[in-house]
Amino acid sequence: MLDVELNIRDVDGKAVVALCGQLDLAGTPGAGSHLIVAVAACGPSVIVDLTGLTGLSNSGLLMLLRVRTWALRNGGDLPLAAPQRPVRRVLGASGLIDVFSVYPSVEEAATGRRSAPSWSPAAPRSSVTCRPRHKARDTWVRYRPCYVCSCYRPRRI
Repeated sequence: MLDVELNIRDVDGKAVVALCGQLDLAGTPGAGSHLIVAVAACGPSVIVDLTGLTGLSNSGLLMLLRVRTWALRNGGDLPLAAPQRPVRRVLGASGLIDVFSVYPSVEEAATGRRSAPSWSPAAPRSSVTCRPRHKARDTWVRYRPCYVCSCYRPRRI
């Protein structure tokens, strides 16, 4: 079950909506309506605080994308602040961590400045460096995108 806390607290002139619990199919419509109400009432830029969010499903990702699109059409943005590790994994695996403006804290999202955290999209996700290897002669090898650096590297099928 999802609890949506509509915090209309003023952090540098921007409203903050805190999401807690699991953002799954059951809680997505309620969370989406709360976010749209916050964007409509408080201006086009609303910060989504993901500190208390423990899980994120595909329907939750789609809802966040729709609200972000709506905010962008109205001249704003929908930055995400302080996602926990499971939520960061979902955002990273879906590729949406590069689409959204993701900040390590609500305060940094309000100012728009980022410190360089270890999980930022610009930083490497692992200490392992990949070198693309091309073995076209091997029939048992297929090329799939690497999750570390997005190069194509051979993997067994």
